[in-house]
Amino acid sequence: MDFFNKFSETITNKSKDVANKAKEIAEVTSLTGKIATQENLIEKYYKEIGRFVYEHREEACDNGLEERFKLVDAAYEEIERLKSEIRKIKGVKLCESCKAEVPAEAAFCHKCGTAVPEEVPAEVEAEAVRDVTEAETVDEEAVEQVVEEAVEETVS
Repeated sequence: MDFFNKFSETITNKSKDVANKAKEIAEVTSLTGKIATQENLIEKYYKEIGRFVYEHREEACDNGLEERFKLVDAAYEEIERLKSEIRKIKGVKLCESCKAEVPAEAAFCHKCGTAVPEEVPAEVEAEAVRDVTEAETVDEEAVEQVVEEAVEETVS
């Protein structure tokens, strides 16, 4: 009988140990979850602080952030470029008023009713940019020449 009593006592003690370990694991898991929640809140606050600083960068005193602002601006521009490529692949364009995607051939937005301008082919747009750039270069040269002439007249 002594064997069975000792066996029963050992099983009872081991059961208590297992229950205590399970309780410890549950408490640790709960605390770990609470820690993760706080860490997520900190990350959220960091993002909010960063977004606030970025949005108010003209008012920011620290110009050391300017390079980072430029990187963020470049990333936003790249996102817009990629979204534009996606729209071209999908055969849609963006309503300037409500930002809804509209079929490329549509004249009006199906969501807000605003007239949607026709998409300018990329080749035509590139040529227009090149023409404007050349025109600006000519204007700059003409301005420089006029300034030089005025300086010469003043000196003479």
